[in-house]
Amino acid sequence: MKFKLLHIIITTILIIINTSIFAQNYYRDSILALIESPSIDSSTKAIIYNSIMHEETNPDSVKKYSELAIQYCGNNMVIKATATSNLAYVAFTEGKWEKALQLYQHSLSMARTTKDSLLLGTIILNTGNTLEALNEIPEAMEYIKQSIGIFRAIGNIAWEIWAYRQLCHICTQAKMFIIAEKYCADILRISRTSADPVDKLTGFIAYAQMSTFKAESQHADSLLRLLDRALVACDSIDEVIRVNKCTSFDCMTALNESYLERCKAHILYALHDDRYYKSNTDSAQKYLDLADEWYNSTGDSVQLAEVNLCRAWLTFAKKDYKKALKYATNYQETNYTSKYLKEHLYNLLSHSHYQLGHYKEAYQWQITLNKFLDITTEETKLAQVTERLLSNLLDEFDSAEQILNRKNAELSASVSDKQNKLLFAIVALGLSIFAIIVVCISVIRKRRILKLLKLKNQILMQKQEEIFQQQGIITKQKEKVELYNSTILQSIHYAQHIQRMALPDFDDVKALFPDSFLSYMPKDIVSGDFYYATRCGDFRILVIADCTGHGVPGGFLSMFGISAIKEILSRQPDDVLPGVVLDNMRDFIKDAFSGDSEIDEFGNEVYSTADGMDMSVCAINLETREVRYAGAYHSAYVWSNGTITRLKGDRMPIGRHIKETGNFSTIKQTLCSGDMLYMMTDGIQGQMGGLSGTKFMTKRLLQFFAENALEPVEKQKETFETIMRDWMYNTIQVDDITLAGIRIL
Repeated sequence: MKFKLLHIIITTILIIINTSIFAQNYYRDSILALIESPSIDSSTKAIIYNSIMHEETNPDSVKKYSELAIQYCGNNMVIKATATSNLAYVAFTEGKWEKALQLYQHSLSMARTTKDSLLLGTIILNTGNTLEALNEIPEAMEYIKQSIGIFRAIGNIAWEIWAYRQLCHICTQAKMFIIAEKYCADILRISRTSADPVDKLTGFIAYAQMSTFKAESQHADSLLRLLDRALVACDSIDEVIRVNKCTSFDCMTALNESYLERCKAHILYALHDDRYYKSNTDSAQKYLDLADEWYNSTGDSVQLAEVNLCRAWLTFAKKDYKKALKYATNYQETNYTSKYLKEHLYNLLSHSHYQLGHYKEAYQWQITLNKFLDITTEETKLAQVTERLLSNLLDEFDSAEQILNRKNAELSASVSDKQNKLLFAIVALGLSIFAIIVVCISVIRKRRILKLLKLKNQILMQKQEEIFQQQGIITKQKEKVELYNSTILQSIHYAQHIQRMALPDFDDVKALFPDSFLSYMPKDIVSGDFYYATRCGDFRILVIADCTGHGVPGGFLSMFGISAIKEILSRQPDDVLPGVVLDNMRDFIKDAFSGDSEIDEFGNEVYSTADGMDMSVCAINLETREVRYAGAYHSAYVWSNGTITRLKGDRMPIGRHIKETGNFSTIKQTLCSGDMLYMMTDGIQGQMGGLSGTKFMTKRLLQFFAENALEPVEKQKETFETIMRDWMYNTIQVDDITLAGIRIL
């Protein structure tokens, strides 16, 4: 009776203090001391250890209490599956992904015997995350999608959002940005139905990570625009934490993930353009130190690995190439190098050696990077299976050789023994009989082999006939595909003809700006860049624009843009202001795509896609030499008496933007006779090429202006196009290129 009463009292105490007692070391130690009481049975101990385990963040403590919970849980499959899953998590944070996968699969088999759907869904999700770390991408996505179905069925929004975030992360690393943006839109949509601020943080983190990943790709439409989107998402995380006064572990983890994304964005800013070097390297260092301090305190080795690689890239951005090479070499031997991190590591090693003049080592690391990107998971598995089969065959061959040698030695000893002649005769007779049997078996086998060969020849003849038939089918299909391709190519060439008709003729531009040149170099047959020239009163107008994408999609958007700018400029007064033109253009584009926007909890518009364009508008009065300029993610440059001045545009696009800062501004400036004004799209600076395979960058473009501004405009055009062709030698053109130069008379 006393035992039952004591058990009821202890159980009641545990229920009352379960939400607060484990947050304080004093109470936790008290409960642990209470466990030592002989009146506490094993099941109660397992419950206590399971509760303590959930409150711990240190991996060693989680491992300790998980093992104790398994020791005392008996047949309680919920506790056993939970504890085993936590042991798998510890192995995952230590980079032991194979071990983590085994533990997760073991806990999954136990969880399926329970009725705890939430436990089952979380283990399936974590199994998918581990498969993703092992580069088993299709299997990982199947597991995560299965967990989403479970979370949706039980109405658990928080875990459903988290699973969607993992899908977004996988698609982002695989550079499937369209699918990743779709998952981001799903996360933002679902998070609006939840009152928990952590759910909103998860959505913003996924948006920030997707933006920085996309910016890292050399084929990104606009690197700076994507980095702005990432930083705005990080600002939203700070706002949610400040408004809701979040101090929980999940909120702090989200905040430090945003610090890491801020760090990456500022590093990319610094690498992209020297103008952003000082401020962005300082910001990157600050956020990297904050994230490093947090992940060191939590013991998250996987995140620390990414922090250390960011530190190496930051040192590279600061142009301390020796130190960057040292950090990268030290990091090379760690166990936490995923496929994504390896790609960045090999890239950093190649660039660091190149900057230090170690061209041979840089070339070798570049080859290593190319080979690494070419190897598929299936090829790796096939190599491993082949290696195991060969190893087994060699082991069997060695064993057989050892047995044969031993038998030969025994036979030689028996032959040399003159006292065992009779035994030798018997053995010889036995060997003869054995030889006869072997010969008979060999004859039978040969007959069987001949029959099998005959049958295989018949099968091969049938296969050959089928192959001939399939070749005929393939040839017909090839002819159809070639016909379709020819038809499509004709349509695209006709689209080019229509686009050329919509654009002003070069002679018309010359008529408005007598001493000028225009270099127009589409990436594909049709272009996402367009230009337009007209007159408003005493001002002559030149417009240069870069639409989202290139090729056919960019061409469609450019036709839309040409039509819009013609209509807008036709309604402008004689005293035209380029900033007002850009405002009107932005309103026109937003109205046209108004069906693709939503309002978030802060009253801001959020878009699932980012269709629009970057644009610059310049109005010149050739009589007074007054220049009026406005730019949307575009800047112009003025060369005057050996000095180059930047006319800086606004950091907003024409179209949908995650955060707008107001109207576009108009820059007014009076130039002198002989000055050169240059307008361009960002396809020039972003073009890959040269010996090192780097971007052309603004620095080389400014050098071209400085060296050629005094040359005749036609000579400038010829020189520029020659430079670009030489730069792109053995490299594809990655974007449309447009450059206009106007000399002030």
